[in-house]
Amino acid sequence: MSDALRDQLLKTGLADAKAVKDADRAARKGRNRRKKGERTEVEAQTAAARADAEAARTARKERDRQLNQQRHQQDAEKAARAQVDDLLKQHALSMRNGERPFHFTQDNKVKRIHVTKEQQMGLSAGRLAVVQHRDRYHLLPIGAALMVSERAPDIFLYRPEVTASDLEAEAYADFPIPDDLDW
Repeated sequence: MSDALRDQLLKTGLADAKAVKDADRAARKGRNRRKKGERTEVEAQTAAARADAEAARTARKERDRQLNQQRHQQDAEKAARAQVDDLLKQHALSMRNGERPFHFTQDNKVKRIHVTKEQQMGLSAGRLAVVQHRDRYHLLPIGAALMVSERAPDIFLYRPEVTASDLEAEAYADFPIPDDLDW
């Protein structure tokens, strides 16, 4: 207590000398504890509340970071799906006039689509690929099909394997063998 307040309380009779001494002793003990580094109950509760608040803030930051990461991943997946749709719209070849069956395997089952003669030759030569998207088969040039498989690895992609003899045949396609050639 301050001296002026103590004196006023003693004069009016609201406090006696013993109460004043007890109040001074308690104030002195509080000051000594703070000097020694000991905490009072109020300070301990305040420190615990601060620690709890810091832990809650850290947990909230971690949860927000995870939600942002999840949201970012969903946005990336949505963008990849949109890119796949755009690639299919731009590069898919029409199979409406297909009169020749083309057979390929999917999950150890033989599937069949109808293609034109040029498309069949392109598929056999490895220039075209078959892509299944939303339960439909699409014919795409091999470059576009590879871009689709990069953006959506779970989409079925059939591309025939090109052998070395096929590559040689392509190299000499501009040089036909004459009919009258005898060996």
